[in-house]
Amino acid sequence: MTSNVPLDGTGSGNFSIPELVQYAGEGSIRVPTFQRQFAWTSKDIRTLFDSIYRGFPVGTLLLWRQFAEAGTVTLGPITFDVPQNPNAYWVVDGQQRITSLFVALSTKYRTEDERFEVFFDLETQKFIPPRRGSVPPRAIPVREALETRTLLQWLRNHADELAPEDFDTADRLGGALRDYRIPAYIVSGNNQELLREVFDRVNSAGKPISRAQVFHALFAGVEEPGSPASVVAAIEKLGFGTLDEGRVVQSLLALRGGDVQRDIRDEFGDGDRPADWFDATEVALTRAIEFLRSEGVAHQLLMPNTLPLPVLAVFFHLHPDPEPWNRRLLARWLWRGWVHGFGREGGQTPVLRRAIRSVNPELHDPTQAPSEYSAVKALLDFTPDREVPYLPMDNFNTKAANTRLIALALASLEPLDADRSKIDLGLEFGRYGTDAVTRFTPRSRSLAANRGFWRVDSESIRAVGDSEVLASHLIDADSRKALVSSDFDSFIKIRQKALENLVRRFLDSRLEPGSRIRPPLRQLAFEDDL
Repeated sequence: MTSNVPLDGTGSGNFSIPELVQYAGEGSIRVPTFQRQFAWTSKDIRTLFDSIYRGFPVGTLLLWRQFAEAGTVTLGPITFDVPQNPNAYWVVDGQQRITSLFVALSTKYRTEDERFEVFFDLETQKFIPPRRGSVPPRAIPVREALETRTLLQWLRNHADELAPEDFDTADRLGGALRDYRIPAYIVSGNNQELLREVFDRVNSAGKPISRAQVFHALFAGVEEPGSPASVVAAIEKLGFGTLDEGRVVQSLLALRGGDVQRDIRDEFGDGDRPADWFDATEVALTRAIEFLRSEGVAHQLLMPNTLPLPVLAVFFHLHPDPEPWNRRLLARWLWRGWVHGFGREGGQTPVLRRAIRSVNPELHDPTQAPSEYSAVKALLDFTPDREVPYLPMDNFNTKAANTRLIALALASLEPLDADRSKIDLGLEFGRYGTDAVTRFTPRSRSLAANRGFWRVDSESIRAVGDSEVLASHLIDADSRKALVSSDFDSFIKIRQKALENLVRRFLDSRLEPGSRIRPPLRQLAFEDDL
């Protein structure tokens, strides 16, 4: 088996599908740590096979030929040990396609993941999944069709079930899988500048991918532990939820200073270690999350929006232990932004750019960063100082910003379980997502007064008589009486009035409308002494 690829140097080539399956199985194809996890659905995989069968193009692979240590390879749901390889192909672009072909066609490695169980219906000539564990009798597993030997064996074993024309159709399938060649561009050696340029052109010519994915491919080295994905994975262990990788990249760029929307292709020079910056970003985001939790935000699904994350990350990177007063001002900025908007600019991007520059204005020069008070004051100067608005109570949607503000007000009551133990809202959101915001009555889920944080797996709150527990869910004696008697309309009416008052008091205490913006008293005293 001979690949039509350049043996040395850089250039274009192509691989047959049997070659790709063989190389993947022996460890000659490696997926770098920067790559996102396998994300294709069963339909995506079947569409790939349909394109191959019909001779449609499936895109060009971008591979980096480099030394690879012995170790463990993971391709989709399959993990196996491989020896070192001096000329391994590291996948820069094409992981989803290569993994789909390998896992679906390999006879050596099998998986219980049904996405990769692909059958070809000889009657309809369509690629189909198993349905409830069974397939039509005239459907052949694609892995049996890759090699002539296994294809003939399958046809012999199922000859009684097949129509005469099925044998020719199966032969066409086998020929298509064996003869199809997938184009590839191979970059050899340490020519990272060329690799980045090729990747950038591949990306701009086809379907655009996110800046986070570009960052993955350009700067996370094949053997470096740091990447946006690794930061996301580390933050997940804190129980705060799954951050968007784009916010991780924005946070890293913010730590380095300047415009977070700058061209990232030349972000790191020869003296830079991207892995160190990913580590610093993880630490900064961890501090930001600790701050958010101190403000009663137990999980990222409770954040009205995530725009503040890169701003908080760079602030705590530069000022890891700010004055208590400056923390209070930073919290005021956070809540005012969530309620009234973080700036006068149109759209999130210009707001974020200006906010980051308020904290860390110069690229590679943290000495130009303002003091912690000056940074927070600059943020507050662009954030409206207005009274608490009325939040509608009849359009509760857990993805909406206003709804999350209402939920945060309810969370401030520190809801208790039936045994008076505090409910861990971060854990509940981690287990159930936004379904952690439960419903008290059969009435509409869109009514805020019908929603709360009673645990999903607890008995009905109607069975609870403990007034302290009920109060932590904003249920007083009158609303409980209505709830127990199934007078749900009265329950919602009573609780809505209480909820409106709670939200107003809660947000007023966070926004502090009309409050003076001043330096910490210690700083004022120092200036007076001068």
